[in-house]
Amino acid sequence: MKKVRKLLPLSIYDIPGMESWLEEQAAQGLYLKRYGPRLCTFTRDVPRTLRCRLDYCDTDRDPDPIPGLIALYREMGWNYVCRVGSLFLFCTQDPHAPEPHTNPQTHAQLLKQLEGQIKRVCSFFAWMLVLFFSLFLFGILKYGSPLVALAQGALANVGLFLGLIQLIKVIPALLDWRRVHRMVAALEAGIPLTPIPTASRRRRVLHLIALVLIPLVLCLSLAYLLLPHPQTRWSLGAEGHPGDFTPVLLSQWEGSDYRPDLWEMDGVTILNSCQWDMTLLCPTRWQVQQRGNIGPETVCLELYWYRPILPALDQPLARDLLSYLTSHEQDTRQVSEPPLGPWTVTEHQVKGADYLATAYNPNSANQYAVAAGNGRTVSLSYQGPQNLEDHLEEIAAMLAVPTQA
Repeated sequence: MKKVRKLLPLSIYDIPGMESWLEEQAAQGLYLKRYGPRLCTFTRDVPRTLRCRLDYCDTDRDPDPIPGLIALYREMGWNYVCRVGSLFLFCTQDPHAPEPHTNPQTHAQLLKQLEGQIKRVCSFFAWMLVLFFSLFLFGILKYGSPLVALAQGALANVGLFLGLIQLIKVIPALLDWRRVHRMVAALEAGIPLTPIPTASRRRRVLHLIALVLIPLVLCLSLAYLLLPHPQTRWSLGAEGHPGDFTPVLLSQWEGSDYRPDLWEMDGVTILNSCQWDMTLLCPTRWQVQQRGNIGPETVCLELYWYRPILPALDQPLARDLLSYLTSHEQDTRQVSEPPLGPWTVTEHQVKGADYLATAYNPNSANQYAVAAGNGRTVSLSYQGPQNLEDHLEEIAAMLAVPTQA
């Protein structure tokens, strides 16, 4: 017999709708052979008028109740077809075969067991959701700002990503619980279940998307684990990197006496390098490190360049970054060290930047600057003899949109 596969157009816990859909398929000559959570396999035969009923049975009981259930249905003229998730499908061509459930209250008690099973699944998903969003909140605590945590922190990104995936699982489970709960309430009110057409094209589209995305994500995950990773870190000055902007260079700021630290690992000058990365907030993030010496003095510059997924977040991110940089230095000082005291934060009006600010503290060896504009954000941490306020135009220039050759 020829096999036909169809996308499931409704939830299996919509029992009246599922029974109606299977009866419609039988009227077209399609008979369920194997159930899949998104794709069902049918065999094609002569169209017939078929009655379909889905029943629930607690399979965890001992002894196994399934043979007894099948025998009971057979005595009433119903044939067992296959399992449909947690349910069992029975069909008959006899229009006079008695209904398996004639007492709605008794049927309600049976479906309450199914409702309890779904509630346990919902509870598990909900606790996992709480766990992942707790990781997200812990990640925020370290940085003091959701934007900074999502731009820089791994824990916040992992927690939010896994939390969103778990949320995608929780919502359908809650809808299934609500569906079964309503059926139980109707049965307790004395209203028997009867097949009702509820098939939805939207549900078919969702299942089609899932069928495409899930294998794609699995393949990408396997490729990430098994294949060599592309290079994401280069020596500073490597052609084409970073490709999104031109970073300020200590070699231009400090003059001929500056000597960069050219220590290499795997062919990359680690302390003078640029690295591409991405986060949920910023699909493109560059980290540029520069370190060297002017005589006995160490000079270093750490620069982060962000392109937030929403351009309107460039200024809020810049402000939160400056707040984090200044407070983080205070929080990480040794107990024996004197407190830094207040920072002097100065905002500047510079062409090419919608927002540009510097932070200076006479008790700190570091100076900080942040800039935002054109949907881009830059933060700098500098330790050396220069004054960042003398290089504002160069900082603002890193926000410019590259011109296409």
